[in-house]
Amino acid sequence: MTLSDGDVAILARQVVDQRDPKLEIEIIPADPVDPYRLGVPAWTVSAGGTTSYLTGDMSAEEALARLVADLNRP
Repeated sequence: MTLSDGDVAILARQVVDQRDPKLEIEIIPADPVDPYRLGVPAWTVSAGGTTSYLTGDMSAEEALARLVADLNRP
C-alpha cells in the first residue's frame, strides 16, 4: 500500500501533536504542479522549524518513524 495525501496529513498531525499541538504543519508535494505525474508521489513536511521528506512508496510505519525522527527535534 502506498501513502496518500491524507495519510501523510494524519501521520504528521499525530507526530507534531506529541511535540506541540499548537504547531502548524505545512505539507508540500515534491511536484506542486502535478504531484502524481512522474511515478511515486513525495512530500516535504514542515513544522516548528523542522522538516521531513516522505515518499509514497513508504509504509505507514516507515513514514511514522521518519516523521518522529525528523519532526520531534527541538
